[in-house]
Amino acid sequence: MKRLSRMFPGRRESISDARAFARAFVVGRSSDDLADTAELVVSELCTNAVEHTASGEEGGQFVLELEVHDGCVRVGVIDFGAQTEPAVNDGEPCDAVTGRGLFIVEAVSKAWGSEPLRVGRRVWADVVGASM
Repeated sequence: MKRLSRMFPGRRESISDARAFARAFVVGRSSDDLADTAELVVSELCTNAVEHTASGEEGGQFVLELEVHDGCVRVGVIDFGAQTEPAVNDGEPCDAVTGRGLFIVEAVSKAWGSEPLRVGRRVWADVVGASM
């Protein structure tokens, strides 16, 4: 099992850095399709941290956690917390421009969830290869 984590500033510009960090870690440790899917999940979870939690406020940060084992990538994002818990917006119209992040994460992940921490919340997703 290989693990790696990194803290990023809670700004939109950090999301592309988080994707690149994830890709560099996952490529070579898993299949290309798994790396692509993990990168998508990283993008969605980091965007949610910046857009919907205190991590996106002045001085905010988020932590990206990656773990690769047995054909699975666990993506975790720790944020500074929000007033509400993460939830899939099932009722959004198909042409919605925003609000689809966790819907996408749920669709491409084997499992996902969130847990409160002493400070903030961890949102995680397990991404597996096509053969899983």
